[in-house]
Amino acid sequence: MKSHHHVALSLLTLCISQQLYAQTSTNTANVVLDIQTTAEISSSSSSKEVPSVTLDTIKVAANARTGTALAQKISEMPAVTQVITENEIQMQATGDRTTGDILAQLIPSLGASSGSTSNYGTTMHGRPVQFLLNGVPLSSSRSLSRELNSIDPAQLERVEVLSGATSIYGAGAAGGLINLVTKSLVGYGPIRQTRVGISSSRDFDSESFGYHVGQTLGYGGERVYGRLDVDYDTKGGKFDSHGDRISPDVNQTDQQDTKSLSVNGSLGMALTDSQSIDLAVTYYNDEQDTDYGPDYGDGLAVLFGAKPSLKAIDGANIKNEPLTTKTSVNLNYNNDDIAGSNLSITGYYRDEKGRFYPSGKTADTQASEVWRANGLTDKDTLGKLLGAATFVTQSEADIEVLGLRAAMQTDSEIAGKKTLFSYGADFEREKSKQTYYGQDLNEFMASNGLSAQPNGLTYNGGPDTTIDKWGAFVNADVDLTDKWHTSAGVRYQKLKAETDAFTPIYEQLLDEYFNNPRISGTSAAYGIDYQAGDVKKGSTDHDKTLFNLGTSYQLTPNDQIFANFSQGFTTADIQRALRDVRAGFVVNSENVQPIAINNYEFGWQGKHGDTAARLSGFYNESDKVVRFTDDYTVEVVDTDERVYGVEGSLSHDISDKWQVGGSVAYTRGQYDKDGDWLELDAVRLTPLKGTAFAQYQFDEGSNIRLQALAIGGNDRAFKDQQQDPDSSALPVTGYMTLDVLGQVKMPVGRVDYGVYNLLNKDYQTVYHQTTFGDLNRLPASGTTYGLSYTIDY
Repeated sequence: MKSHHHVALSLLTLCISQQLYAQTSTNTANVVLDIQTTAEISSSSSSKEVPSVTLDTIKVAANARTGTALAQKISEMPAVTQVITENEIQMQATGDRTTGDILAQLIPSLGASSGSTSNYGTTMHGRPVQFLLNGVPLSSSRSLSRELNSIDPAQLERVEVLSGATSIYGAGAAGGLINLVTKSLVGYGPIRQTRVGISSSRDFDSESFGYHVGQTLGYGGERVYGRLDVDYDTKGGKFDSHGDRISPDVNQTDQQDTKSLSVNGSLGMALTDSQSIDLAVTYYNDEQDTDYGPDYGDGLAVLFGAKPSLKAIDGANIKNEPLTTKTSVNLNYNNDDIAGSNLSITGYYRDEKGRFYPSGKTADTQASEVWRANGLTDKDTLGKLLGAATFVTQSEADIEVLGLRAAMQTDSEIAGKKTLFSYGADFEREKSKQTYYGQDLNEFMASNGLSAQPNGLTYNGGPDTTIDKWGAFVNADVDLTDKWHTSAGVRYQKLKAETDAFTPIYEQLLDEYFNNPRISGTSAAYGIDYQAGDVKKGSTDHDKTLFNLGTSYQLTPNDQIFANFSQGFTTADIQRALRDVRAGFVVNSENVQPIAINNYEFGWQGKHGDTAARLSGFYNESDKVVRFTDDYTVEVVDTDERVYGVEGSLSHDISDKWQVGGSVAYTRGQYDKDGDWLELDAVRLTPLKGTAFAQYQFDEGSNIRLQALAIGGNDRAFKDQQQDPDSSALPVTGYMTLDVLGQVKMPVGRVDYGVYNLLNKDYQTVYHQTTFGDLNRLPASGTTYGLSYTIDY
């Protein structure tokens, strides 16, 4: 009987322009991909951290979801690639670990986890990362920085990683691609799995307890297969190394006291022996329900410059608490026999909603400018008047994305050289809206910031924005010899944005301020009759042709070198960048310009005996800089920028039971300020980062692992900011954490355990050291425990 299964278009390989070529072989149960790494992607494979160049074959079950097109040799890719397996994810996911925590441990060049809901500032090679879920972009032009808060880690089959700019994929992938691939049905017959877990702080405080329960049901038939994963999770409060409860993150929100529901469903059908359709649907929702708020100090003194205590205060009463809701739908049609070519057509839809924590907002700087322009310059009088320019708002954003992508792949020969042509087109439309909901200031002040109740007023968080992206590409992968492979491609990318007319938030706030009865008498005396002004609707239209060229060469059966040039093309977050403009700003292609990135990579990878290693270097450059100023407005600076660094990884099998390894990534970059090259800060660049692990495999299938993650301190950007008054750079203090985790194979099922921050280290994550104000200088969690039980039946 001929199998109806086949490999769908591999998202990773399509995104990197199909930079390699390989044959696939198909049988009833599996498709074997000639991807050479140290680990096997299968239920029986042992957990490994670092891909290498030769030896074992990766087995991907025939109808496993990859998002993509043809199997390719990762070992021949002229770029840094990595595949994180299901077993690696399972081992790291016990307790309240997030996807961001897991990926920061396993991907050398990815920034450290923030410890909050947000992955803001999480970059690769100093550039933004394009996150995807089953090929559906999670990263938008309007980013809420919650891409990694989209799926329960228990539902991930693997993660595909490509670092560096990617011209074939198009806009948004300046730093690389990370594709989260959810589980799909493997094989014939029924599958059932039940998961339960618990997490706690070091002192087993009852408020820290979290619980997890999950269920999987699936069935694979002759022509039709389906799977459903449902995971429900509750997280408790977080406690620092001293046993004190950590205050809420009022800037990007956190996951303390949240309840989440994650659903992953798939349904596939083989229409014929060569045609199939696959539907993947995910739903994710988490919402906070906490009794704790931040300590704003007596009389909300923190909002006026006082140092915060960073204590969590009991008694919070937030009407609309922070939440994240995401839905994605991915429908793929595949035909692997159209005149000898493979066709893949994918339509996708994503809807995302994010609500943030209520927080104070001031318009004192803008109000002072108006007062001074109208003759009031006395400092004492201004000080008294500007206190009323304080507001409390809560931000909520909605993003909707609809897209279509079609790709063909054709095997051919040119001058006797085996060649794979990849060509296609894609379209995506993104609509975004952000609104600030006003909160009752009197109640907020009376409760010292613990109560936030809507007052019925709304403010614009930028214009409603529609962005259309068109792209077309062609790429050729050529085996010049049996050892030498090359890839070259070109992409045309067009970006068009339309923004609705809107009243900027500071115009609204100033209108409200100057017409406040407490202020209106004085403002009238100075002839101020402030009326909020508008920004007219506008549009931008940009296009660019992008190129990529790469090559890899097998020096010996155990050593390979590679080099790659690629171009990326992206825009600033238009809606966010326009949030803080004033009335009269003109939105056009001259005022809102895209950023083009040239990326260069080179490296070596090899395996000798029981040791596998990889070493690579990179350099990328752009003609513009996107940054937050010291008051956290966004600006696109028309100046040159350069980023460079090295990364390496090593693993060694001491015996058939012991394995050790680690990785290191060093990134540095500068921007041109009036002829001087000033250092980029840690929001853009991951500080020096290293990981290490030692793992022991027991005979019966159990294992135990000790792992470390270290971040190096750095104050270069902070010192350089003295030459740039608009810089918001802050110094970074280094830290190191240790974890112990493992798996115990039981007579029935499996127990997973984890002890995180084993030494109860007192530290702050890079995110909490370098972003926003003093209220964000929150400590990281102390020691936490996780325990789970999984049974297949």
